[in-house]
Amino acid sequence: MWIRICFLLMLYLSIFASDLPKWKQLDRKTRMAYGALLLPAIYLSVMFATDQPWPTLISLFKLVFLEPALRIVESIKLPS
Repeated sequence: MWIRICFLLMLYLSIFASDLPKWKQLDRKTRMAYGALLLPAIYLSVMFATDQPWPTLISLFKLVFLEPALRIVESIKLPS
């Protein structure tokens, strides 16, 4: 676990070191978009570091779209 945390720490430090000089020139909307893209990355990083079976984006899609998709497939099946 500590190796994963060190890896992620080095990764995020390098990302922030390269983006920090550009950060001051960005407008508010771009900063919000950057933060919105960073939140799932941080969530997935925590999942990776702790090795926990937390919900992922795929499980969210399955929760929302699986039942309607199965109903559509059943409705267009030809009778045998």
